[in-house]
Amino acid sequence: MQGVVSFGDTWGAPRSGGRTHQGVDMIGNRGLPVVAVVDGFAQQKVNTLGGNSVWLSGADGNKYYYAHLDDWEAQGNVAAGTVIGYVGQTGNAKFSVPHLHFEIHPGGGAAVNPYPTTRAHC
Repeated sequence: MQGVVSFGDTWGAPRSGGRTHQGVDMIGNRGLPVVAVVDGFAQQKVNTLGGNSVWLSGADGNKYYYAHLDDWEAQGNVAAGTVIGYVGQTGNAKFSVPHLHFEIHPGGGAAVNPYPTTRAHC
């Protein structure tokens, strides 16, 4: 994200419906630009939990999931650092604080704890 954010390691924390948290929630001002973490292909999607979301298929072979965006920006082929959306409160975050839910899926498989990576780069 471009701007001041805060986040903690909430990997595996309980969520509604018996789910566990599979990402990191990056709290920031509504409307902060969200950028592609790597070169890749960005696909905009809408779903119940994540609301306005983006799946980024990275040139590095990994997939990245961004959720709760208020609005989208670039899609298709994007370079690292390209704005792909804006921090918001869509999906099940509509009664929460504005934030970005971010996941990392190595090789396109199951999510892994993104906290160490976000901590190292933010």
